[in-house]
Amino acid sequence: MIWLVVPTAWEGLPGAGQWKDLHGIRLVLTRLGNEWREFRFHEDNISELIARIGSANDTVIWYYTFWPEAMEELRRCCPQVKIVLRTVNAEARQHWTRAEKQWWRLRGLPRDIYGFLRLLSRDRRCCRVADVLAGISPWDDRHYWARLAGTTPLVAAPYFCPWPALRPDVTLQPWTQRKTDALCLAGTRDPIGRGHVAGFMALARQPAWAGRHMAASAGLLDAPPDDWPDNVTALGRVVEPWPLLGASKAVAVLSPLGSGCKTTVTDALAAGCYALVHPRQHDRLPPNERELAILLEPASAVDAARALAAITQPPAYAAGEIQQAQFNRAVNAWREVLAS
Repeated sequence: MIWLVVPTAWEGLPGAGQWKDLHGIRLVLTRLGNEWREFRFHEDNISELIARIGSANDTVIWYYTFWPEAMEELRRCCPQVKIVLRTVNAEARQHWTRAEKQWWRLRGLPRDIYGFLRLLSRDRRCCRVADVLAGISPWDDRHYWARLAGTTPLVAAPYFCPWPALRPDVTLQPWTQRKTDALCLAGTRDPIGRGHVAGFMALARQPAWAGRHMAASAGLLDAPPDDWPDNVTALGRVVEPWPLLGASKAVAVLSPLGSGCKTTVTDALAAGCYALVHPRQHDRLPPNERELAILLEPASAVDAARALAAITQPPAYAAGEIQQAQFNRAVNAWREVLAS
């Protein structure tokens, strides 16, 4: 039996990266033909999972690293269980990137350092409890998780786009009918999201892109409205972007900040879009995505013109073929993870 432990508090909003990844894992387990069940983890009910497992030689796929105490209790009570840890972001690095760094305020710097060290400790403890790590980002695996894992094996298990299975009613538009030249799904306005906004604004203001139809998701929570140029349509909160992706020619991921898998890039390629990616993030993509994504420095007129020239023709890859290849890689990878 395989138990997929889904943290209720951190499953993510519909459309968020971890929400999509969890749906993908469900699809993979079903394809593999494994007997599996989902366990809703509420942070204080690990004893219920332990009771269900008993003395069985089950496998537990643990999602997220925020609860090392629960993982350690599971290991103490069920030493025979195989624990697979799904790594999502390089959490400590992500925290430091997202921190506002208002160090002039009282306790500003100590608070940021404490948050970084606490997450680093959590990640390390969870790595040492697990039997195998299922890494979502090869770059993060090399530069973060491998340094924390010790002797715990680390196997790459890439994200794939689950939207065709989640939204089979959506038909991707033919290239000539795609009205949006470039789409930005910036999400929240933390430093990473603000980087997406700044990069997309810089691209929209390039002379080559004047008059082009561009669209961007609006700020969430209490973020002020973005001052978009006239050629950018401000969208409301985008919960399910698959229809938008299917009507766009390119998706821009132009923040230099952030870690983890760029699920928006993966989804864009699966929808038959070009992916326009900031050079720093382009270097961090897995090889199969880096080969297809277009490197774009938003402030570069040369890069902007080159990207615009590219989207005048449909990409050489077909959307369905890309998504199927993504799924096949994920299935094979998880088969290796579960056999490790």
